[in-house]
Amino acid sequence: MKAVVLAAGEGKRLRPLTKNMSKGMISAANRPILGYVIDALASNDVKDIIVVVGHQKEKVMNYLGDGKGLGVNITYVEQKFQLGTAHALFQAREKVKGRFLLVPGDSLLDPKAIGDLLSIDTKHWGMLLSQASTNTKYGMVTVKGDTLVDIKEKPKLTEDLVSSGAPSILALALWDYRDPNLTGLINTGTYLLDDTIFPLIESKGAGERTTLTSCLVDRMKAVKVRITQSWLDAVYPWDLLALNEHALGSVARSTDGTMEEGVVITGRVRLGKNVKIRANTVIQGPVVIGDNTEIGPGAYIAPNTSIGQNCIIQPFTVIRNSLIMDDVTMGAHSSITNSVIGQGAEIGEFFSVEIGEYTIKLESFIAKKTLGAIVGSDCRISHHVNLGQGVILGADCKISAMRNIRENLMNGSNAV
Repeated sequence: MKAVVLAAGEGKRLRPLTKNMSKGMISAANRPILGYVIDALASNDVKDIIVVVGHQKEKVMNYLGDGKGLGVNITYVEQKFQLGTAHALFQAREKVKGRFLLVPGDSLLDPKAIGDLLSIDTKHWGMLLSQASTNTKYGMVTVKGDTLVDIKEKPKLTEDLVSSGAPSILALALWDYRDPNLTGLINTGTYLLDDTIFPLIESKGAGERTTLTSCLVDRMKAVKVRITQSWLDAVYPWDLLALNEHALGSVARSTDGTMEEGVVITGRVRLGKNVKIRANTVIQGPVVIGDNTEIGPGAYIAPNTSIGQNCIIQPFTVIRNSLIMDDVTMGAHSSITNSVIGQGAEIGEFFSVEIGEYTIKLESFIAKKTLGAIVGSDCRISHHVNLGQGVILGADCKISAMRNIRENLMNGSNAV
């Protein structure tokens, strides 16, 4: 059995965090999402894998290599223009014969779900579904028993936000919105197919933005479904916090780094190579800290936090429920909660992120969410800067000292 893994997309709705990497290379618990995908396949003895690359393809290929380090055999095809999943799959047509799995490279999937999909008999295609607390971001599916009955494209929400205070369209990620007219079953984008899918794609325009679901509609009665309760996807930047928390749930305790006097570590905490934890720092797991990172003294790292490689977290800084990517420097006496800090950001001392509860109203629906901020890759932030709740800074922003930022900033913006 072969698998085709789709890893070509940029993940535009995850900007600014995907400026320098594809969506599948974003880390959860300090490991690229793609790594979890490959593991799920390998654990089901699916070890012949074709990876479709495109945006920032070199980083994907450098990470996965030929797959031997992950116990699999990986080859690559390129999607030069991002024209959707059907077009991406079509690029692998010369490498696939007979039955195969199609798996997105940017979501966390329970290996058992792959096994359930593989149990479908050879007369049918398979489609993996999941229950979702929201249905604003995904294609919706109707089934009868284990047979596919109907597929709807992603629902379109009204753009009229009433008294939401939402900072941007990226706030869609926060909405626990459920359309009462739609089922709670969503399409995970994971399929068991065979090579007869390729003539279908070609007949609908293989070089165009053809959706894979439109091809499945033609074979509706021949598609069996399986449902998983364990599937997570990142559509918007805020979703990454949920992925990170989920991945941290399986972290094994390993505290081999250098720890000075007065350090307190509780719960499941994993320290990478050459980590230095300075005096009187407190870390409460689950927490992962990457190689060559230095923290403290006197810092506090709260549960559900990942800190990447080559980071410097300076004295008396507090980090709660946040995802810090590689090569980040955070100045002393800083404080962040429910936030994502992009790769290579340099942040001065006394940096802070406000947290607060948004009330979001959509037609008759009301939701409340607590959030911090998103800082894009390679931002340069001076000392005594405060970000309001829900603020999103684009990549390469520069912010001078003593600023209070209450609005989103585009890539490359200067706030002086």
